[in-house]
Amino acid sequence: MRKSPLRITRARASVAAVLLRHEHPLSAELVFRQLIGDGEDVSLGSVYRILKQMEDEGLVQRERQVSAGGVKAVYAIPDDAAQKRSYVFHCDVCQRRQRIADTSLAGQLANVATLEGYALPAEIVIPARCRTCKPGT
Repeated sequence: MRKSPLRITRARASVAAVLLRHEHPLSAELVFRQLIGDGEDVSLGSVYRILKQMEDEGLVQRERQVSAGGVKAVYAIPDDAAQKRSYVFHCDVCQRRQRIADTSLAGQLANVATLEGYALPAEIVIPARCRTCKPGT
C-alpha cells in the first residue's frame, strides 16, 4: 500500500489485514463482519468503497464466485508469485509463442491453485493454434 497513491488509513489497513488473514477470497460482507468482530467502527458502504479503491490501485483483486445464491464478488490480496508468473500461448504447428499479460487471470489461477493444493511453475504454457495455423484460414 505504501507504493500506491492511497493514504494508509486505519480502515484501509484493517481491510487489508482481514484479507491477509484468509487464504481464500472474501466477499465485502464477510470482510465487514470480520471488521465488526474485531471491534472496528466501519460501515458496509465504506468497506465496498475501500475495496474498490484498493482494486483500482491493484492492491486487491476482485473475482466472481458462483454459488447456489448466484454470482458474488469476492476479494483477495494478489499473490506476488502470480504477478511474476508468465502465461504463454504456444502454437502446436508453427511453434509461435505469445505472452499473455493479464494480471487478473494470473491472480485467479494462483488463488484456485492454492485452494486446490497445487504449486504452479514460473511459466505456464498453454497449447493452442494461432490464427495463421488454425484450420479454415
